[in-house]
Amino acid sequence: MSVKTFSINRAKNEISQAYSPVNLASVDDFAIKVVKFRGEFERWHKHEGEDESFIVLSGEINFQTDEGDFIVKAGEGIVIPKGLRHCPKAATTGEMPVALIIERSVTNRLGD
Repeated sequence: MSVKTFSINRAKNEISQAYSPVNLASVDDFAIKVVKFRGEFERWHKHEGEDESFIVLSGEINFQTDEGDFIVKAGEGIVIPKGLRHCPKAATTGEMPVALIIERSVTNRLGD
């Protein structure tokens, strides 16, 4: 077993396309990913078997859910509970917001 390091800054600088997460590390059964946002995600979806967590690093993201909209700004986070339909949305212009995703490694990006 060896120690693994990762760079959030390097990974986010390599991302040119919104909603294309980069896997930074695995921790037991969980993945830590970094992703950029632009406009609305391709569809509303839900994850039946697992929660999904986002920590916003820069900008702001509107997490639209069946329970209402949640505006999450840099330095804030949100946990979307399993089974809750949601659809992230960000501005269509300007710098793309960046967030960390912490979720089970088996989580389907487009939901169940």
